[in-house]
Amino acid sequence: MSRYKISIYSIISYALFFAVFKPYFLPDALRQTLKILILAGTFLFLLFNSNKKMLLNCSLMFCSCVILSGVVAGIQGNYGFRDILDSLLYALTFYDLYTFSALCKRKDYSDRLIDCMYSMNLIYCILTVISVAMVGVENNSNNVAYLFGNKFTSAYLFILLIALYGASHDMNNKRNEITLLMIFVFSILFSFYIGCATATVTLVVLFAIYWMPEKIKQQAIKERYVVIALILSALVVIWIEAILKNDFINRLITEYFGKSYTVTGRLEIYGSYLAKVIMGSFWVGYGYSNSIMMNLTGVYANVQNGLLEMFVSFGFLGVVVLVFTVYYCFKHSEKGSRTFYLSLVIYGMIIAAIFEVSLNWFFLLGLCIIRWNSNNDGFKFRRIKIKI
Repeated sequence: MSRYKISIYSIISYALFFAVFKPYFLPDALRQTLKILILAGTFLFLLFNSNKKMLLNCSLMFCSCVILSGVVAGIQGNYGFRDILDSLLYALTFYDLYTFSALCKRKDYSDRLIDCMYSMNLIYCILTVISVAMVGVENNSNNVAYLFGNKFTSAYLFILLIALYGASHDMNNKRNEITLLMIFVFSILFSFYIGCATATVTLVVLFAIYWMPEKIKQQAIKERYVVIALILSALVVIWIEAILKNDFINRLITEYFGKSYTVTGRLEIYGSYLAKVIMGSFWVGYGYSNSIMMNLTGVYANVQNGLLEMFVSFGFLGVVVLVFTVYYCFKHSEKGSRTFYLSLVIYGMIIAAIFEVSLNWFFLLGLCIIRWNSNNDGFKFRRIKIKI
């Protein structure tokens, strides 16, 4: 009977996944209450089961920037009580994820943590497919379009699924590798079907990365290349007009994905509003989940770029700390195939961040697990031989 017992670590792992990725089928008040209870309970569990060194960790720097930006926004009158609470919950969520991942590694539970996250992710993906089949793909950009969010969140769940499947299975097993390829293909087709161009392109790029030689994969998980990719995802707006006016890119966006309006919108954001918004609160930003862009433009809810949205929310200090956190997590991760598979969700969100606000919980969860995963297999990949 002992094999059917579930540990407190499994329960917390499942609960944290539930708290991080919003189940929109629940009433807002119930969802928020459950999230607060889960985060508070996890925090107390960490206090009683972790030493001082583990509690005072790297995540506190980014959490401090989040709280600071919220406090400043509150003082300036741009924030209400609910906004301040959201900032605190955002910071607490990241702290809980990071510290709990560290505790799992100390308790030799990293494998189980990833397994639990994968199981929850798989359930989310299955329910999402069912939801799409029932609801359809019309007007699916709003947050409550499907069970766990809009078309972007629904598609990103499959990017995370790919990363967690690779990290939780023996990828030297041919059956597992074939299964991962099938998940890749299904994810691309699913994203295309629901009209999420960003996720479709991102998955195609990740699929190409997956087939890269082993030496390139080894380089991909080095901290300097992840940081360079992250910074470039924001700097690309300098050349965005030229990129979007390229015949092939323009045809891909307007004819295949029918997104001509998003092209003109991004050019207007970057050309007319971005500098004004950033310089309005350069150092600490306007706080988590702010409405500065909507208030200023009356049309655009955000700046349509992941790292630049972080700049708007948490300012220069927040971006510097975030970049350092990414560097630190990869620098101190155990290098191996598991880290590579987990890094797919990081690179996926960075690629998507060029055009969308995607440095979200998929990105932050990936960072926490990468930092504290246990991987002693070195770097072993076995490529499938396809016979025609």
